[in-house]
Amino acid sequence: MEIKEILDPKNLMIATGVMVIIMSILGMTNGDEWAAVGWGGEENVLAHDASYEEMWALHLMPLGVMAIGTGIFVSGKELAKMSMLSPLVIVIIFAGMGAITGDSGYGGDAPPIDMLAPALITFLLTLTLGVAGYMHKDGE
Repeated sequence: MEIKEILDPKNLMIATGVMVIIMSILGMTNGDEWAAVGWGGEENVLAHDASYEEMWALHLMPLGVMAIGTGIFVSGKELAKMSMLSPLVIVIIFAGMGAITGDSGYGGDAPPIDMLAPALITFLLTLTLGVAGYMHKDGE
């Protein structure tokens, strides 16, 4: 089996979308824990911080839905182009949020592995999706 066959943009787009939705659900159900990690401990968390984490997670869910929809409804070169574009969206979100929140003291501590693992899997899937899109940009 050739690497181009393994890196199928359709399957990777759907898998990435599923992981984004899982991450969103985890954020919505564990907002208090995410706030404590983000602000460096429970003593730094205000009453509304957990709600902000939950809302942020909810706002990411449509990206997962769009990724799944794109994987199902788009094909060929168009799917490859969308697959190449997807990692850029994630880079913009994480670089932008990192720049904005870094000045306020948010995100100083590394999260525990149980919170970090799903995010790393999603990030790696997104990068792999970009590579798959590039490999398929000229068609099958």
